[in-house]
Parts: sequence; C-alpha cells; structure tokens
Amino acid sequence: MTKRIWEDLLTERDKQVISAAGYDKEGASSWESRGMGTNPMVLVIDMQRLVVGADEPILNAVEEYRTAMGEIAWNAIDHIEPFLEFSRNHEIPVTYTRVVPSSYDDPNHEDLDIVDAVAPKEGETVINKSYASAFYGTDLLSRLVRGGHDSVIIVGNSTSGCVRATAIDAQQNGFNVVLPQECVFDRIEASHKIALMDLWMKYAEVLERDEVESWVEGIDE
Repeated sequence: MTKRIWEDLLTERDKQVISAAGYDKEGASSWESRGMGTNPMVLVIDMQRLVVGADEPILNAVEEYRTAMGEIAWNAIDHIEPFLEFSRNHEIPVTYTRVVPSSYDDPNHEDLDIVDAVAPKEGETVINKSYASAFYGTDLLSRLVRGGHDSVIIVGNSTSGCVRATAIDAQQNGFNVVLPQECVFDRIEASHKIALMDLWMKYAEVLERDEVESWVEGIDE
C-alpha cells in the first residue's frame, strides 16, 4: 500500500473528512479524478541546471542559482533516472519540458540545459514553455492526441508549481494523471506534501515508484 507522505500534516478531523467523503477511495466526486489508462506518456518537467543546481544542501545551492534545490533535486534524480530507463525499456515515450524565463535573452543559455543525469535521449522531444503548465502555449495536447495517449506520468518539479499546473491541465483535457511520488519534488517540504495530497484527492493517482512500474509492466501483458 502506498505510503501517504502527507499524513503527518493532517489533523484527526482532516483524516475523518477524507474518509467520510470518500476521497481516499474515489477521489473527486464531480469527475473521474483517478485512473491509470493503457497508453501513457512520461512528462519530465523542467529538470534544468538553474532548478537542480549542485548536489549539496539547498541553502548552499541557492547561492549559485536562487531557484536551485540542490540535494532535494538530486534525491529525486536517484529515482527519476532509473524510472526513465525503465520507461524507455517498456517503450513508453518520454517528453521533456524546459521553462525559459523572461529574464533570459538566450533560450539556449547553459543555465536552461537539462542536467546530464536525466537528459533526453536522441529523438526525444523537448518542449519550451513560458508558464507553469506544460500545456499552456505549447503543442503538448496535440502530441498526446496524435500519439493516442490516455494518460501522463509526471516527474520533475516543482510539485506545488509546474507539476501541479500540468497535472490539473492534463486531467481537465481528459487524460489520466499518474505521479510516482519519489520522482517529484519541491523546495518547501510542506508545499510538496500538501500539493501531492491535493492532487491525489482531486486530480491524480499518487503512487510509489515501484507501484507505477508494476502498472506499466501490466500494460505489456
């Protein structure tokens, strides 16, 4: 059973509300908020140098890039890197996004590069975006429709920002959303946990990485 990493933030009443309203079993009652699908695409959100930074405590990492998350990001990379290889081995397409801040005149600046540990392989798509959601102002929706995909597996950052915005837009466009919780991260622990809980309650399936891999293996059977 999935370990719900946000449980330590909930009051006893919070837990009772979640159970009494059925969020723990069915998610949101207004729409099909949880599902897995049979033809997923992996979305790798903004795994760039200025966001990842060096593998060091975050308070050191922000001295080079104010947006860097340091060891928080690298702890997630320890799971993202093998998950991407697993996905490729099971012929699940992998698509990347890069955020290009308005403060950068050069979209090819090295700060915006995806870090080598989880870099795209030859032929994999990299989508540039200007806002939080990978859907806003991009051709991602067209790519998903053309590929016949019914679900997205989202990894990367930040849980409360670009991951959340992308997950909500994916769900509202009719796609199932799956989040391997070890593969997403945020600079603030409380934001990470609460964002994951909100997504689980209303928009997405939040599972441990090995559970997601078991689902992917089941698709092949």
